[in-house]
Amino acid sequence: MEMRGLGTGLALVLVGVAGGYAAADLMRDEPASVAEIRPVPARDPSIPVDPERPFAPDIDYPALRPGLEYEPRTLGDPPFQWAYRVPRGWTASVVSLQEIRWRPADEPLVGGFALRVKLSNQHKSPAAMVEQKLEEMQGGYDDVEVLDRTQNLISFSYRDPDNDRLRFNTFRWFGSADDATTFEMSVAGREVDRAGLDDLLEQVARSVAPVPAG
Repeated sequence: MEMRGLGTGLALVLVGVAGGYAAADLMRDEPASVAEIRPVPARDPSIPVDPERPFAPDIDYPALRPGLEYEPRTLGDPPFQWAYRVPRGWTASVVSLQEIRWRPADEPLVGGFALRVKLSNQHKSPAAMVEQKLEEMQGGYDDVEVLDRTQNLISFSYRDPDNDRLRFNTFRWFGSADDATTFEMSVAGREVDRAGLDDLLEQVARSVAPVPAG
């Protein structure tokens, strides 16, 4: 009887212990879930944004107007000579033996409008010259905006790095029979000159032609 009572007692103890473990397991908290880490949007930009930089005012000089009178000129020597026309009364500034800039005689040297003509010996097609000029402008100037682009012409507005003025410039190239560019012209000016610049470009471009040899 004593042994049977002892066995019964041990059994009850074991049941109690097992029950205790089971109860403890049921009462245990679930593992804490790890919250997904997501960026919190900032109320203000984390990187300062520079305010738009205003352009400096243009020089005080009358705007270029359409309807100028023109007279013939040539650039280069035979058999590499080109004919073109320039506004009557404008004076020439020789940039090099193959490049001339034209502007009114009384205009300031910086900040107004001008016509430039140049002989080219880069042996590139007009389309290649357009692409090259685009890379030069985008790599060397701020606020560059392409206004027009064709296979032989490109027009920009940009910020002049020397005086912060807004400038407009259009380049056009003329190829020879083998499609290599040999004549380049450009017009440059201010916002108020744009109508005059368009007319100047058209009038001069219509007159550009190689001078026949002999």
